[in-house]
Amino acid sequence: MSIKFVWKIPIDATPDALWRYISDTNRINQYAGLPEFTFRFVPEPDGGSRQVGETRYMGWRLLWDEHPFEWIEGRYFEIVREYHNGPIRRLQTSVILHPHDGGTLVEQTMTCEPRWFFAVPGIYWELAFFTKRRFLAAYRKIEKFLSGATATPFEPLVRESIPQGRLEVIRERLRLASGGQWISSLIEAIETLPDDELDRMRPFVFADRWKADRREVLQLFLHASQAGLLDLSWDVICPGCRGAQERHSTLRNMREQAHCKACNVRYTADFAQSVEVTFQPNPAIRRVEVVRYCSGGPMNAPHVVAQQQIPARQSITLNLKLSPWKYIVRSVKLPTHAFLTIRSDAEDSSGTITIRRPAIEPETLDLTPDLTVTLLNNDDRDIVMTIERVAGNENAATAAMVIAMNEFRTLFSEEVLQPDMPISVGVLTLMFTDLKASTSLYETIGEAPAYGLVRRHFELLRECIATSEGAIVKTIGDSVMAAFMDPAKAVEAAFAMHSAIDKDNRSRGEPFLSLKIGIHSGPCIAVNLNDILDYFGTSVNVAARIQRESHGGDILVTEELWKDSKVIETLARHPHTEEEFEVTVRGLSGMRKVCRIQPSS
Repeated sequence: MSIKFVWKIPIDATPDALWRYISDTNRINQYAGLPEFTFRFVPEPDGGSRQVGETRYMGWRLLWDEHPFEWIEGRYFEIVREYHNGPIRRLQTSVILHPHDGGTLVEQTMTCEPRWFFAVPGIYWELAFFTKRRFLAAYRKIEKFLSGATATPFEPLVRESIPQGRLEVIRERLRLASGGQWISSLIEAIETLPDDELDRMRPFVFADRWKADRREVLQLFLHASQAGLLDLSWDVICPGCRGAQERHSTLRNMREQAHCKACNVRYTADFAQSVEVTFQPNPAIRRVEVVRYCSGGPMNAPHVVAQQQIPARQSITLNLKLSPWKYIVRSVKLPTHAFLTIRSDAEDSSGTITIRRPAIEPETLDLTPDLTVTLLNNDDRDIVMTIERVAGNENAATAAMVIAMNEFRTLFSEEVLQPDMPISVGVLTLMFTDLKASTSLYETIGEAPAYGLVRRHFELLRECIATSEGAIVKTIGDSVMAAFMDPAKAVEAAFAMHSAIDKDNRSRGEPFLSLKIGIHSGPCIAVNLNDILDYFGTSVNVAARIQRESHGGDILVTEELWKDSKVIETLARHPHTEEEFEVTVRGLSGMRKVCRIQPSS
């Protein structure tokens, strides 16, 4: 026996506009008056995990198995719960968005299987009257927000004002901070946003919201962490679900391997790919407590355009309309995946992807944006498959990016990894500089005056590097090692360094200083060396080696740099001459092509 309720609610907004709010099941459930709950993951023998939820509702301590959500982005989602106890044995909820007269007809269906016959009247009354009324009210709030009638799609929060005395101290500490013009916006966010939006504050998301420069907002967040307004955390992101399964308040707690309980997989911590720097308010400013009302709705995974469960020995066919892009078809239960490339000029509009554990076939499919894809499960077990956008970290302040910033090196100099624990940072641009004939300088003018000149040149270089969004990693004698995320910025800094040294020479007179510079881009790792975050690897050795080929007053770059399109644009803005030649790098076989860039007035 089952009870079925179907509600059809017209809303004056398109399905695309509604989707991000109606599919935010955590928020919808909260404002529909459903209780908060906790859940745990139970590993499954063939991979992945199942979720077991627990809550108190109508006097019951309920336990249930939560099946994975199924959805197609912009169209529908569905969830099934099977209860271990209580008056309901099984509850299935689906929400379908039908285009209707320029708006949307929201069709919500709830199918309930009671455990006991005598519980039917109570279940009927709860679902048919109270639950329907609460969901309808939540949908109307979304409608009003999308029409511009309200400032928020849900209940406005009571402002949690920061005590004025504490706020004045923080403002004074941040008065001269980079990005300081956005302090008021940051304070406004901390005082007004709900806890779930403050639990993992991503600086670039806030910058886009404020229409601000992303780097300036990241700089402000770093300064705000030192001022006691925010706390910084290192989030290790699962490559599957993209959730922050591990969060560390300090790099010393970082491990090379991380584990995702949801996906039941281990993965490597990578500063360029899987470690993100996020923030939340300091508990003394505002205590953030995230309450869960749903475990896995579509907005928990906005990169997933479709998630479907395919029964054993069966198939499902999806009619999709996807933007030209690259998508990945995968399951947490499989070690392999397939790629779906959407191209307007593709020859085929339909295709089949077959699951034969542990493989998916074929490896790639090229299809048109309006497509039909069949997912065939040739296995004797059910499997959940997802179709996901292949996306980069465009909204993530990656650890690799942050540790290469001057502000981080200055404000968080005590942040280091555990000894003997290298972590990849991906491709980085490294610069080495050295003063030409510095030994004779000490002999000619004496140690104290020479030391003063060396310190003076360090300050000139530090300013040029910081202006070009780089950071000094360390100084060795009169040499500098610096890191940049952008190779063009490193070349720009090199031109600025020579210009600063030349200007200082003219104003100061003899002895004249001459700077040797070498730059290279390549993969490297971060290490703890002498209690500083340092870099290690072949790329570091190459950058150091080519600097030794400098004559002074020039810039030596490897082939990887001078053929970079942005570097070419930078060079076009500066008068210079170029000379190509080859060098031998100690410890590496073969010759490396190098370009000597000679700035000219």
